[in-house]
Amino acid sequence: MDRIGLQTLHDEMRDDSRIMHDALAKAGDRLARGGEIAHEACAHQLCRLYNAFEQMGLRTAKAFENHIDDEQGWHATLLNRLCIAIEGVRPALIPQELKSPLNELRGFRHVFVHAYDLAIDPDKLTLLLKYAQQVVGAFPALIERFVERAAVGLDD
Repeated sequence: MDRIGLQTLHDEMRDDSRIMHDALAKAGDRLARGGEIAHEACAHQLCRLYNAFEQMGLRTAKAFENHIDDEQGWHATLLNRLCIAIEGVRPALIPQELKSPLNELRGFRHVFVHAYDLAIDPDKLTLLLKYAQQVVGAFPALIERFVERAAVGLDD
């Protein structure tokens, strides 16, 4: 990883964070409207939020480690990998305290996308929105800290 690559990743991560923030705002707005259609719209935005996080994670993994081997469970593998620092390669992106909220959002996204018949529980959406707020609120600072730590030792 060189400085230009890291700067490109940094800008992409900031954009992913912006998308997560937008999806969070829309999810909260949709949930507040109430009703089945609004609940489905809220669920869609929560999935969009997690997708933006996952794209950020994939970019990070590709930029540093270059691959995820487990084709079946790669979504969980990616989340686990982003929580660890890889000595001499990159710092952790995700602190352990955000792993559980992100895992809940990942699980919901999986069910929402793959279910043939799904009744959306507004109480579950409220809980997921709480998790999403924790994640989205933390990401701007996490990104800056990650890039700052990743830049240590790069050639000028």
